[in-house]
Order: sequence, then C-alpha cells, then structure tokens
Amino acid sequence: MRETTKEEFELFKSECLKWIKLFGLVDWRAVFAHEKLDDSFAAIRIKGLEDRIVIFILALEIYNEEESLDIRMYAFHEVMELLLHPLDYIGTCRYAQPEEFDAARHAIIRTLENVVYPVLAMDHAVR
Repeated sequence: MRETTKEEFELFKSECLKWIKLFGLVDWRAVFAHEKLDDSFAAIRIKGLEDRIVIFILALEIYNEEESLDIRMYAFHEVMELLLHPLDYIGTCRYAQPEEFDAARHAIIRTLENVVYPVLAMDHAVR
C-alpha cells in the first residue's frame, strides 16, 4: 500500500478542471478532496442537482505499490461521471417521465455537439 502524493493530487485537480471547462460543466462548483476511498482510485460525490456542487476525490492510498497510476485518465473518468449524472439522477426518481430522460440525454448530446464535434470535425475535414 502507498499514499498518493500531493503532486498527484494537484495533477488530479488541474486535469479535472481542464475537462470541466472543455465539456462546459462550469455551472458546477467543483471541490476537491484527497481522502481514503475503500475500493477505487478516484470518485465523485454530488451534492444535489439544485446546489450544483460536486466533490472530486483522489484516493489517499492505493493498494498496489507497483500500480501505475494514470491520474489524467482518472480525472477524465470522474468528469465523465459528472457529465452523465443527470441520467443517473432521473433513473433513480420514482416517477421519472420518458421526456425527462429525453431532455437529459439531449442536454448531454448538445454539450458534445458544441464542444467535441467542432474539434473532431476540423481534424477530419477534407482539405
């Protein structure tokens, strides 16, 4: 077992902030924690869709000293969890309506259209 370093935590924070900005999730208040997690290297905690507060957590300890950490990928993964959170939330609502799923799905698609598509379309443009 080994502890993750302050440098790894700072990298995790900066990478999360980069992806938050890129995917337009700037209406969330991002908080960062470096604490013990039972079974993962990183996680998020959502403090309600109304309050728009998300806590990004990097595990204080990892179980395998030999484990190669990909801090950048963990940050990306957790930001994608935030991007998809509205679908999870609606799925847990007792009386969710089909149009709520449709609206949440299209909000995510619009984010991808506005942020990812222009970059990928330029990369694959016919010259």
